[in-house]
Amino acid sequence: MKTIAFLLTLLVSAASAAPRNWTSSDGKSFQGDLVEASEKEVKIKRATDFQIFRLPLERLSADDQKFVMGVVREQWRDAGLKTGPYAAKITGKFEKITSKQGLNYQLYGNPKWEGKKRYPVLIWLHGSGQSGSDNEAQMGGATKVFTSEENQKERACFMVAPQCPDSAIGWNKEVANNLMALIADLTDRLPIDTDRIYLTGSSMGGFGTFNLAAKYPNVFAAAVPLCGGGDPKNAAALKPVAMWVFHGDKDDMVPVERSRVIVKAIQDIGGEKIKYSELAGEGHGITGVVYAKPELHTWMFEQKRGAETK
Repeated sequence: MKTIAFLLTLLVSAASAAPRNWTSSDGKSFQGDLVEASEKEVKIKRATDFQIFRLPLERLSADDQKFVMGVVREQWRDAGLKTGPYAAKITGKFEKITSKQGLNYQLYGNPKWEGKKRYPVLIWLHGSGQSGSDNEAQMGGATKVFTSEENQKERACFMVAPQCPDSAIGWNKEVANNLMALIADLTDRLPIDTDRIYLTGSSMGGFGTFNLAAKYPNVFAAAVPLCGGGDPKNAAALKPVAMWVFHGDKDDMVPVERSRVIVKAIQDIGGEKIKYSELAGEGHGITGVVYAKPELHTWMFEQKRGAETK
């Protein structure tokens, strides 16, 4: 009940800003300080007579509703490690969860982090062989490396490891939609830096990384596809995304040409944010080699959405 009460009534300091110009849904305007805010209503102290009154959120203009929900969202995020829907799953180790849309995933976060600080999040997309419903098979690849004590001490981050239910679908269609809905909910409820959402995957996950980055280029600060490939028709969409592509030149499962083609397509239209590393003598299983590279970690966590690539 305490959690519900907290989510329904979030305190906002009235002294933190000058009176706001408000507009009601019927077009009337007034000035006042926001005293309390929730998903359902606001409490405002009117500037002209200092009267405090409650107003259902739906009685405000669309712009004011958006403003209020922004305030509410930041309060949710500030307290997300202690209260809210994910707090019990922030334990310092991976925890199994099923999203509202039915997508199985594991989530890593540290309850000792500062709630009002914002942390990056890394999304790991596994290969086809780890698809299923056990919510365990996907826990390889990048999961152990990026959540090791050493790496977390240097570059603390949330990590999300979803499990694709069906390799025939892959990281496409409803699976991709469900994953993006999950990311949106996590960033609403946890102290995640939305300018530092990173995406990486191998094999089927490499293809998924290319596809999701092309479809949502304004979401991801960096994308790191391994032994995958992308459609050259998506080159323009991928051009603004910071990417580091890896492929083994002896890969006998996904031809190295699949990465070469999309990298060249991006470069040919002036893409300057793409890096490509072709690993001599390496086959398909390159996750251990790639994710162990200190320079990858340094590069990835320097990337911010909309910033120049370093």
